[in-house]
Amino acid sequence: MTKLINMDSVLSNLSNNNLSMPDVIIVGIEPVTRSQAIATYFNKDHDKVVKRIENLDCSAQFLTRNFRQVKYNHRGNNYISYQVTKDGFIFLTMGFTGKKAATFKENYINQFNSMAEWIAERADAKDEQKNMTESLKGYINRTGDHQHGFAYGNECRYLNKLVLGSDPSKWAKLHSIDKKEIRNNMTAEQLALLTYLENRNCALLDLDTPTAERKFKLNKLSNRYLIKQLEKVA
Repeated sequence: MTKLINMDSVLSNLSNNNLSMPDVIIVGIEPVTRSQAIATYFNKDHDKVVKRIENLDCSAQFLTRNFRQVKYNHRGNNYISYQVTKDGFIFLTMGFTGKKAATFKENYINQFNSMAEWIAERADAKDEQKNMTESLKGYINRTGDHQHGFAYGNECRYLNKLVLGSDPSKWAKLHSIDKKEIRNNMTAEQLALLTYLENRNCALLDLDTPTAERKFKLNKLSNRYLIKQLEKVA
């Protein structure tokens, strides 16, 4: 599955430098860019970028691993394009020269790194979410506090609210995304906070901490976490 990710922090950084955002997407679990995007951002003809890829002086193994050929249709005609990994991008653009090329290469690489960080944080959040689900099941069985059948949804919604700083439904509407895709549109920093809160919630659930008390403690932990993050960049 190919998925575009909203990287707010990266967008902000590029905006501050008056640069457009490099088009990096996730295919499967790997960040890649496309030959069309490379051509656009380096002001080159796409067919010349494709030829450059196909004539790279590298091993067949490196070429296969880092440049995946895909076909696309434009105005009724079929064309060849390439999905390019971070390593492939660096190898391909080594020969691009000039100040503008250097700036774009730097920001492309930063975007790849940000996407890789996002993938890792999302995986951690998913793992911790599974653990929280199991802890919640045990808590409900022991206490009977099923929150009128909405326990799981309520837990996720409250944690999302702490991370986003606003009501999740309103946040999704503001960003024009489906409510089910909220976590897939969080930044790496937001996902790190989410993972932290899910982990702490597991401990509170295992101790049979009542819902109201858990929410109070999670809110306090969230504020403490954010203060520590601010102190790191101060």
